[in-house]
Amino acid sequence: MLILEKTQLMTRSQSRLGRFSFGWLLMGLMCITNPTPVAAEDDDDDFSYVTCGTTLKLKHRSGYHLHSHDINWGSGSGQQSVTAIKSSDDSNSMWTVEAPLGKPLCPQGQAIKCGSSIRLVHHNTGKYLHSHLHASPVSGRLEISGYGSHQNQQSDTGDNWKVICSSHSGYWQRDSKVKFLHLATGSCLFAEKSVAFNNQNCRGCPIIGQLEVCGLQNCAHKSMSDIYWKAADGIFFSKREL
Repeated sequence: MLILEKTQLMTRSQSRLGRFSFGWLLMGLMCITNPTPVAAEDDDDDFSYVTCGTTLKLKHRSGYHLHSHDINWGSGSGQQSVTAIKSSDDSNSMWTVEAPLGKPLCPQGQAIKCGSSIRLVHHNTGKYLHSHLHASPVSGRLEISGYGSHQNQQSDTGDNWKVICSSHSGYWQRDSKVKFLHLATGSCLFAEKSVAFNNQNCRGCPIIGQLEVCGLQNCAHKSMSDIYWKAADGIFFSKREL
């Protein structure tokens, strides 16, 4: 049985989207999509790309969203847990796109080329989406966790993910399916609706009903639907020509 260590469970009212800085909200090249896109005055602005600085929700083909929170795994690494949640209005499902460790910071609005590497920062806790060789708690695949600290610049190569997509532009577009290949382990970010937390595998824990998110190995050339994710609501910036 998985027992979770609850370090600080934030209420939805405490973590609502009001935590975004006013500076972001005043930027002219910004598009907020929930539920209606807000375009800048310049008709040439293109908000169809996921770029550096984008803060977004990632939606799995099951309809669940990649999620994290101040709750640590009670097994494996003991790091911050990462799951998938059905709710579409929880700000604990917001992630910010950053350059990979070992590369220069990428400027806001730089489109993410298919095949390039990124890091995903959990907006509310500042942890990086991470994987390693610890076993995931339900399926026994590879554990996914939140690791390090964006604020303290604490990160390692286990935070780097390759964006695999096949859009007509050659870049990660908001309407395209993508898979995330973990460079250190060769696994893909994976979830399936049949592998969820319940009273049998996580009795009395605060994540009952959420899906396990894990690393699926030997996935680089697989096209199974459960390894694909799409951009959902978020804050998107106009693509910059660099």
